[in-house]
Amino acid sequence: MEKDLETILITGGLGQIGYHAYSELKSRYNVILLDDQSSPKVAPPDDVTLIKGKIQDHKIYESIPDVDFILHCAAQININKSVENPIFDANVNILGTIQLLEFARKINVERFIYVSSAATYGQPQFLPITEDHPKNPVSPYGMSKYVAEKYVLLYSQLYNLRSSVVLPFNIYSSLQKENDPYSGVIYKFIKKVKNNESPIIEDDGKQTRDFVHAMDVVKAIELILKNEKAIGRIFNVGTGIKTTILELAELIISISGKDISPKFVEPRKGDIRDSYASIELAKELLGFSPSIKLEEGLTELYNKIM
Repeated sequence: MEKDLETILITGGLGQIGYHAYSELKSRYNVILLDDQSSPKVAPPDDVTLIKGKIQDHKIYESIPDVDFILHCAAQININKSVENPIFDANVNILGTIQLLEFARKINVERFIYVSSAATYGQPQFLPITEDHPKNPVSPYGMSKYVAEKYVLLYSQLYNLRSSVVLPFNIYSSLQKENDPYSGVIYKFIKKVKNNESPIIEDDGKQTRDFVHAMDVVKAIELILKNEKAIGRIFNVGTGIKTTILELAELIISISGKDISPKFVEPRKGDIRDSYASIELAKELLGFSPSIKLEEGLTELYNKIM
């Protein structure tokens, strides 16, 4: 490690946001990655300290040196798994976050940034979704992320732990894999089109989502790291642009250059119809503006998937 650089600990450092953050920050910070390697998106890089362990294991913190910043990305992210085993979900997402907060409080970090989820909002009551939107999660995963979020803000108020919450919407990047819970509709559509099959759209395709590239989420995180105005706040991170599922399918088909049409099937029960972010707060306080267009990001992912 370089003595003149500040040190940042990234939990979930081999995941989608964690690894992109490492790639972006490694030239300006000493980076330490913490990951249990249960579902890595990449192989561990050679040029960084990697600690293998679980955030909910209090013993793991004995092997972590003092750091200046903590970026907390590690989580149980599978909604179906959270429904099947809510105790495991809560143990990782809530108790694990509290363990990490206690470590951060003990060493008095300069900034603690928690990556939450748009799943905390539940069924939207108005659009676009602002940070003031009521939160009513509809899954144990959404609830555990919400409770952890509240703990982060509580530590900011109660212990003066300088904390911020990043709340991404539908994240995607070239690191996605077929069984990745975050991959969702994008990966499924690309895989179908790659196999010369019609992408399958549930319902009429007019449902809307806000697809944001993981590197734009990292961009927001960078803007928060040393911004005093960000302390004790939650920031939506998306594009602020609503994309219908039909538009997404047509864009992927256009990228492929193939003569394929989407196939429509019955809607899935319990699906959220519309969800997209207001990013006005991030624009105003952070100067945030997403830079990766959906077509650019999808093309990168399309060319990577075999």
